[in-house]
Amino acid sequence: TGGDGYWEITTLPASTEDAKRLYCKNGGYFLRIRSDAVVDGIREKSDPHSKLKLQLQATSVGEVVIKGLYANRYLAMNRDGRLFGRRATEECYFLERLESNNYNTYSSKKYPHMYVALKRSGHHKPGNKTSPGQKAILFLPIVLSMFHQPGQRQQ
Repeated sequence: TGGDGYWEITTLPASTEDAKRLYCKNGGYFLRIRSDAVVDGIREKSDPHSKLKLQLQATSVGEVVIKGLYANRYLAMNRDGRLFGRRATEECYFLERLESNNYNTYSSKKYPHMYVALKRSGHHKPGNKTSPGQKAILFLPIVLSMFHQPGQRQQ
């Protein structure tokens, strides 16, 4: 608990049945998992490869897998910190944490010192080049229905 007797929230369960986009504070990109397994960022919110599902795992609090719905691949990070899309393995588990600035970070469960990150160019930043406090690791989960306007088809 915090010093005032209230519980401090350190993880935000961004996982629901709603599809999301992960908006990166660094450059204003949405995280994208492409069908060819490339992971990068895109500013165009209508790109179907940026539709993601964050699924909480029952094994521990804040543990998530991030699935690209269009590509049908999970976000993965290898030991070199490279991000890519693949079928689910132990490299696909991330620890989601709500930071004090209300952004979320996603660190690899297998390689805890490495974070999901996007450069200002929109390319993914290798996890071995990331550290706490960098803008590149800060994401906002945005529910897709927030983009929906009355009278428009949802993308």
